[in-house]
Amino acid sequence: MIPQLNLRRVYLIARRDFLGYIKTWGFWISFLMPFVLFTVAFFAARLDINVDPVRYEAILDETGQHEMAIRDYDQAQRPELPIELPQGQMPANKNIYVSPPADNIDALKNYLTGQNKFEVDGKAVKLSALLHIYEGPSGVKADYWADNINNQRLKNVSNRYFRKIAEGKYLGAAGLSSDGLSEARAAAIKVNVFDPGKSGEGGQAVTFIDRIPNLVSVAATMLLWLTIFSGAYMLLTSMLEEKLNKLLEMMLSTTRLSEIMIGKLIGVAALTITAMLPYIVLMLAGAVFFLASPVGAAVLQAITPKLIFFFILFLALGYLFYGALFIAMGSLAESMQDAQTLTTPIMLVLSACVMVIPLSLNSPDSPLLTFATWFPLSAPFAAIARLHLDPPWWELLLSASFLFLMSLLVIWIAGRIFRYGILSGAGVKGVSDWFKRAVLRRKA
Repeated sequence: MIPQLNLRRVYLIARRDFLGYIKTWGFWISFLMPFVLFTVAFFAARLDINVDPVRYEAILDETGQHEMAIRDYDQAQRPELPIELPQGQMPANKNIYVSPPADNIDALKNYLTGQNKFEVDGKAVKLSALLHIYEGPSGVKADYWADNINNQRLKNVSNRYFRKIAEGKYLGAAGLSSDGLSEARAAAIKVNVFDPGKSGEGGQAVTFIDRIPNLVSVAATMLLWLTIFSGAYMLLTSMLEEKLNKLLEMMLSTTRLSEIMIGKLIGVAALTITAMLPYIVLMLAGAVFFLASPVGAAVLQAITPKLIFFFILFLALGYLFYGALFIAMGSLAESMQDAQTLTTPIMLVLSACVMVIPLSLNSPDSPLLTFATWFPLSAPFAAIARLHLDPPWWELLLSASFLFLMSLLVIWIAGRIFRYGILSGAGVKGVSDWFKRAVLRRKA
């Protein structure tokens, strides 16, 4: 039976929930933060800002054979790397080779720890990293010393250098050369990818542009998941706050339970869409900015009316489905701890639904993904993730219809739980007592 609703009261409740968040400083900070971060990242990229500190690296080569060879190898790999520090100039990469300030490893350890310092361009600095090459019992050995164990650039360069030397010796023993191996690799046959179902000016060869629709569907799925997750969680906190502050009891004196529930769904839905607008605007702006490039044009071409229609449809249905569940759990909770306990299963289900994203990237034709399109808990996300395959309209509409019916059932059940939790003042203990009476036939 459809409950009687006063649209004005529903509107007032929705407006109260919407404006209650909109008027806070926290909302506007969160709303503007994506634009701020994008602006900072844009100018940082344009100005080529490097936040890494200057690192002075030395090579103590007791064999006298590898120090300059490693430097030359690193220079060949990264031509912008300076061999010596330019006078009065800061290099972009901030990795500087210097001569070892001491001739033995024990003395150099004090420079690595900062106990001793040496001068570079009139400035006292600390040694950041040291590569120690020496003769061991079974041949040449190399040790890497650094106080910052997470930065191992010099070690990685040295590993590649010594691997190249070992390959050269192995090939040389057979009368071959490293250059010949590189030429052989360059001449190797490359497997081209073709799609028999593709047609157009570019032929049937598959390029990165052909994967754009799949990536757009994945991005839409992620946006859908974030919107539903954030909206449903805001519903939970709003419901719990009003229950604990006795505001719901005051609202019930003039408003029906159904009006409160539907008003909250609408208000938080509008709030969630508003909160996601910065990300939508930035994505569209990025696509328009790169419109002149083939990638930008392919992105805009992938945003079809079909994608927009079903994104909005499954967003509404998924939000109703999960939002009703969170409202029901919020009405039963008596504290934030209760709410976290009650909503943990729903959170786990929502987290599991994210697995459709890697599945749609690697196996979009998987039967599991098809099943997920019909399973109510994952239908909103799986249906959007499969849109790049252009499934027939009837299949998507049938999936949406089934999700709509399940949403109505969930809303009806949630309404009963909502009524039980609010009017009866019941919480987790009340549900436990009911379960003992009705199911286990025990006295509470």
